[in-house]
Amino acid sequence: MLKNMKKNITLTASSIVTITTGDTTKDVVAESYSATINSDNPNDINISSWQENKAVYKANRTQCRQDSAEFEDAAYAIQDELIAEAAKTE
Repeated sequence: MLKNMKKNITLTASSIVTITTGDTTKDVVAESYSATINSDNPNDINISSWQENKAVYKANRTQCRQDSAEFEDAAYAIQDELIAEAAKTE
């Protein structure tokens, strides 16, 4: 018997830093982000982050913090939309 099915919205993103060594340039993931919003109760949101490459993160903290703030703003904007939609159906 199938019970307790839930619908969630999950957002993911990464803070990518371009590293140049000599003539070689590559993009490296410094930090990643995830947000999960419960569609049935949009007030329920879980946002997390983790460092993918500690040395690159440490050398680029300012960018990673800006990217983290941008990600949180995007997640909260979606949450606000879902809350507004839920209020219309009540």
